[in-house]
Amino acid sequence: MKSFGSAVVALALTLGPVWAGTGNVDKREYVCMMQDMVLEKPGIPIQFDGKTYYGCCDMCKEKIRTAPDVYTRALDRVAGKKIDKATAYIYNLNGDAFYFSSDANRKAFAADPAKYLKK
Repeated sequence: MKSFGSAVVALALTLGPVWAGTGNVDKREYVCMMQDMVLEKPGIPIQFDGKTYYGCCDMCKEKIRTAPDVYTRALDRVAGKKIDKATAYIYNLNGDAFYFSSDANRKAFAADPAKYLKK
């Protein structure tokens, strides 16, 4: 039986390196939109419904095909509404990607993430 630590290492090697910094993400190809994580290198472009989403591996292609509403949409934590990841403003908080409908919402989140993560 594998230990939890070796399972985490195996998953990290499968998904590729994750960027653990904080700040705006202006190049959406550096976000795995299926796992909502920021990558150190560009991901795989996935075409769906006339838009481009990005994944970190071939499994992401299958995920978006089988559950598009789960993987193409995200909650704008400032506005409290669902938005399309393909057109969203993205913010990186320690490797996790957060999506916003406007740059103003992204700035509000960046100023006080804890306020919006409590919701």
